Amino acid sequence: MKKPIWIPSEQYIKSSILYSFQHYVEQAYNRCFLDYTAFYQWSIARSEDFWQAILTYFNIDFLGTYEQALTEEKGSDTFIAARWFDGISLSYAEHIFKQAHPKRPALKYGSETNEYVEVSWQELTDKVSVLQQFLVEKGVKKGDRVVGVLNNTAETIVLFLAVNSLGAIWSCCSPDFGDKSILDRFSQIEPKVLFIETSYQYNGKTFSKKETLKQLQKDIKTLEVVVDVHSFDFERIFLDYNPTALKFTKVPFSHPIWILYSSGTTGKPKAITHSTGGNLLEHYKALAIHQNVQVGDNFLWYTTTGWMMWNYALSALLCGATLCLFDGAIHYHDHTDFWNFVKRADVQHLGGGAAYFSAIHDLEIKDYQPKVIGSTGSPLPAATFENLQQKFPDAHIISLSGGTDVCSAFLSGCAYLPVYAGEIQCRTLGSDIVALNDEGEEVYNEVGELVIKQPMPSMPLYFWGDEKNEKYKESYFSAQAGVWRHGDWILINDRGGVVIYGRSDATLNRGGVRIGTAEIYNVVNTLDGIQDSLVIAVDNQKGESKMILFVQLESGQLLDTIVHTIKSELRKQYSPRHIPDLFYAVKDIPYTLSGKKLEIPIRKIFSGYPVEKAVSKDIMRNPECLAAYVELSNMAGYYT
Repeated sequence: MKKPIWIPSEQYIKSSILYSFQHYVEQAYNRCFLDYTAFYQWSIARSEDFWQAILTYFNIDFLGTYEQALTEEKGSDTFIAARWFDGISLSYAEHIFKQAHPKRPALKYGSETNEYVEVSWQELTDKVSVLQQFLVEKGVKKGDRVVGVLNNTAETIVLFLAVNSLGAIWSCCSPDFGDKSILDRFSQIEPKVLFIETSYQYNGKTFSKKETLKQLQKDIKTLEVVVDVHSFDFERIFLDYNPTALKFTKVPFSHPIWILYSSGTTGKPKAITHSTGGNLLEHYKALAIHQNVQVGDNFLWYTTTGWMMWNYALSALLCGATLCLFDGAIHYHDHTDFWNFVKRADVQHLGGGAAYFSAIHDLEIKDYQPKVIGSTGSPLPAATFENLQQKFPDAHIISLSGGTDVCSAFLSGCAYLPVYAGEIQCRTLGSDIVALNDEGEEVYNEVGELVIKQPMPSMPLYFWGDEKNEKYKESYFSAQAGVWRHGDWILINDRGGVVIYGRSDATLNRGGVRIGTAEIYNVVNTLDGIQDSLVIAVDNQKGESKMILFVQLESGQLLDTIVHTIKSELRKQYSPRHIPDLFYAVKDIPYTLSGKKLEIPIRKIFSGYPVEKAVSKDIMRNPECLAAYVELSNMAGYYT
């Protein structure tokens, strides 16, 4: 029988937010839950009661009234028609500042240049107040879009809070995104204001975004205000305005808070529009109840602003934690800058990508003992679970899974339960998740498709510009009506643990950032000497992920002479994450009869599947080409 690598103490259980919240619910609803499973089952059977309990337990301030937690849920479009807490208005930023405390910092910031700054709540309040006044003078109002090309810094937090306090809608890209990648995103939402860093440092190198600025100013006609945060114009804002009392614009529960983006697999990334109230409730649940983030904790998640984990980590402030930010390359100077910051900031909750934790098996980390280690972006391998537990014997290792679609994790940690290597502890409260087999039947102890059976408040309001919700429906409900198809293969075992077996679609995942295959093809297939291409990402048994690019060359071309150009153009037009790890020249790219590339079957072949189980040759236009991919897979031996 599989043994746990960590078992919670009685003190850990009884001091957790989950324990407190459960007893609150038991008293409020006259219930008694014997264990987490019973509590979870109640939360999905009585979904409206559960979310109302979140609203009241966390003392959410709002104006107005609501008749019931969930309305408009009948009909074929149950998820899209769902409206939560219709009739009330609230402010996300206002709940952040409810946690202000004079004796603990709001933010701690560090970088690969050994910079260390603490920002007090008073300083944060003053800076947000100044930027709030600036934005109001520039005509920013509720519903306007304000965008940023910004790093994970204290200034970015200040900018977001100022924007949100006015009821405006935030959207951000990391500076390592290429010009086309940024333009594909921001051009859809017609922003009024742009904040941009025209230079930044990563891994010891300085990069310029001045050409990006010129391109955005030229192509986005709606921009009225553009500010370079590294210029005197930005500094002058803080000289021209004096801090005043913060004002918060309360917005309807379903008013957009931010716009995130899909990977762009089939074209331009979808502009996923999230609700203010939905994210407020969900993040209290996910961070306080499931990750046990408490008042006075120091919370850090290593992320860029281009990953939804930036938005998620921001909400640690809701829980009364100090938000710790690290900007730069995590591996710079042999990882020392990052870990020195973690220790100096006394980080109790440390989160990052599974790939990073897998890469530091041999790294010795002294004089540091966190309360919780969080991991996401890809499944955390069992060996890495064990390695982290050896490094940090007392830490609660939490592997999370969710997505940009819900801006949260619906598979996460539980303070009551043991941790088993390679498993996520539980389905989160209020998340009605099951695994379905090919026949659409719920299955346990076998792999199935992850689906969600009931609406959740943090599901998207809509995709910006998708007026008839056609893309929304196609993205989540085309496979099976009435349930949300998320796109992961999972196994739910008898004890409620979950194992993820990977994406069930062709989206590439690089350190938690989703990359669409279309972005790769848009660059590679336009280069001289390349006739066609196909890209996949494969995880091996060690938890290492590789992006593999297959290129069909024009006659007389050599792969070695063109790889440098591919790398250079992908980095220039998108980001370093878009550069494949392995390159192979092939004679033909496999297609279906209807003209679709067979990305998933090729990925399965490179994941160790027999070819007959990976694809049916009957659906192929050119089945004879498969033999070459099987041979390459055997030669690479990547999965072993």
